[in-house]
Amino acid sequence: MRYLSPLAIAAAFAACGSEQSESISNVNTYTVSREDLPINVKEGGDLVAVKETVVKSLIEGNATILYLIPEGTLVKPGDKLVELDVSELTEKRATQEIAVEKARNALAQAKTSRNILEKELITKKNTADSLRQIAAMELEKLLGAKNGKGSEGRNADMVKRLEALVSPPETTPDAPQPGPSENTQGMIAQVHPQNYAGLIAKVTDLLKVEGDTNDPLQRDMGDMANKILQQADQIRLAMADLKVKEDTVAHSRRLAAKQFITRNELERDELAYQAQASKVTIAWNDLELLVNYTLRTSKIQLKQDLANAELEVERVLAANEAERSNSTFDVNAKEKEYIVANERLQNLIKQISNREIFSPGSGLVVYSKVSRGRGDSEPVEEGTSVRERQSIIIIPDNSELMCEVKVQEAMIDKVRVGMPALISAEVRPNESLTGRVVYVAPVADSASRWGGNDKKVYTTKILLDGVNKDETLKAGMKASATIAVDTVKNILTAPIQAVRRDRSVNYIWKFTANGPVAVEVSVGANNQDKVEITAGLKEGDVIYRTPPGGQADPKFDQPLMPEAEAKPANQDNVTAPAPGPASRYGGEVGQNRRGDQSRSGNGGRSGGDRSSGRPSRKKFADMTPEEVAARKEQLIASADRMSGMLSGESLAKYQKSVADIQLALDANNLAEADRLQAQMTATIRAAMSERMRSGGGRRRDGGE
Repeated sequence: MRYLSPLAIAAAFAACGSEQSESISNVNTYTVSREDLPINVKEGGDLVAVKETVVKSLIEGNATILYLIPEGTLVKPGDKLVELDVSELTEKRATQEIAVEKARNALAQAKTSRNILEKELITKKNTADSLRQIAAMELEKLLGAKNGKGSEGRNADMVKRLEALVSPPETTPDAPQPGPSENTQGMIAQVHPQNYAGLIAKVTDLLKVEGDTNDPLQRDMGDMANKILQQADQIRLAMADLKVKEDTVAHSRRLAAKQFITRNELERDELAYQAQASKVTIAWNDLELLVNYTLRTSKIQLKQDLANAELEVERVLAANEAERSNSTFDVNAKEKEYIVANERLQNLIKQISNREIFSPGSGLVVYSKVSRGRGDSEPVEEGTSVRERQSIIIIPDNSELMCEVKVQEAMIDKVRVGMPALISAEVRPNESLTGRVVYVAPVADSASRWGGNDKKVYTTKILLDGVNKDETLKAGMKASATIAVDTVKNILTAPIQAVRRDRSVNYIWKFTANGPVAVEVSVGANNQDKVEITAGLKEGDVIYRTPPGGQADPKFDQPLMPEAEAKPANQDNVTAPAPGPASRYGGEVGQNRRGDQSRSGNGGRSGGDRSSGRPSRKKFADMTPEEVAARKEQLIASADRMSGMLSGESLAKYQKSVADIQLALDANNLAEADRLQAQMTATIRAAMSERMRSGGGRRRDGGE
């Protein structure tokens, strides 16, 4: 069996003065009576201001407090509150000033280099453009300018003169015909101009330019036409000289036939004729080579030079753009480096200027507390190291106050926002102030979770009614709050320390004529002082507050483990576990041999251990319409409770499952609702298992 803790016993005896039915002769007895049982949650705490000015460190990293205004000082705007050590920042500022100058010089050099590069790029572009223009002019010089740029002659004139050159000469019928020897007949035939008539078409084709639709013959005569005409003139002169040599040899033959000249003289004239015929042949061949090879080669070369010059212009433009882009990038990078370095310098200057903190308004100075780990904290003082954005001083506005208390885990589910409360400040012990609950923490305080502490507490804030005009109450003062949770009307009550436990059976020592008797009882609602007796006692029975002396602990028959059965539709959990009756408001009531008050296994709500093989939840398909509607309401009401038990992805999955179940029930798809409910249960169990593995401890509802 378990016993109440000394603290619970002391609390019970503190209430003895208000119990009129207590025996005067024996303070250890109590007469059972009917009364209204208020269900209150009473906790101690501190008064805090609703509005307050928080003075924080604005220096990066850590800074040591050199000066701190005494706590409790009444300050006005502009009063010096704190001075922080910034010697390290001063050294950083000097170093950063050098970095800023280097960045500024680097930026200036980058801009100068970009200006020089721009001039070089313009020079490269102009050179490439000039070479392209020269190449185009060289090609135009070879083929001739179009649109009549020249002053005299066209390619058509050159072609006409060439046509006249290759045409046969006109002869008269009575003209004397030369009679060259047989050795000269073949040679004369070879140099006949008509043999080179095909050069006309070749010259015309050579004058054409790809992509130019204009008539090439209408161009001015260029270098090509000049060279062709020069060679044509050479041919004409050679052919004229050949005609002279031909006439001479014909005359010499006539004289030789009459033996007026010697044979040697005749042979000399014939050799001269043959030599001139060879010159004519060579001149025609030179013209053919000029047209077929020399001029064609020049045209190809000049066209290639022009194409290469145009490609060079494109290459230069692309290379210039790349170099210009690199130069611009370098300037932009240097500019950003300068901006970053300067911003860092300005930030250091600003932080150094924040070494002294002045009061932004009027009020009373209250020191903040600095956490030292594992839930420990202590007020700041001179020499304390504070980090950036850490609170140093609080200047509260005492005109409107709240009472901040820590509610035990077993009682937190009873507290709701909006509940009325009475607040008692230690500075006014005989005065009760009214207020209402404005905040209930969804999770336990981190300080109460250190070291696996089972007794978790939840921060709860109660706003005091009215305005503290005289400001006799100040933030930081100790106070206690009594939150009115409920009132159970006209019930039998007994002191909470009178209820004992033998395993799962609650019992009370009853005063009888035959001496003390241990009586099994059933309990209901309870507060910190009294508990409702639902069975086992009647009004007027006298009971013992603590076990009477000389009595052995009783042994009661324990109830059998209940069979698995479907959960009623209006309950959150399935059938209760083996332990005895539980209180509606405080969990199981009773004591063990050590005098420790028993805790409820689930914070006052019925339900079994998840590991005890409890039955499954009743399926929607087996519920009545009324049960289905009640279950929908329970799902909605469970959202707040689960937000304190789950977090992150698990909470999101749970909320989605609740919404999906409601949609399935609205569509009367009970099978889908059952599937979603099983999925939701698996999500909760997985989250709880993960929380236990990570050291999360007990749930808000008291389960493990």
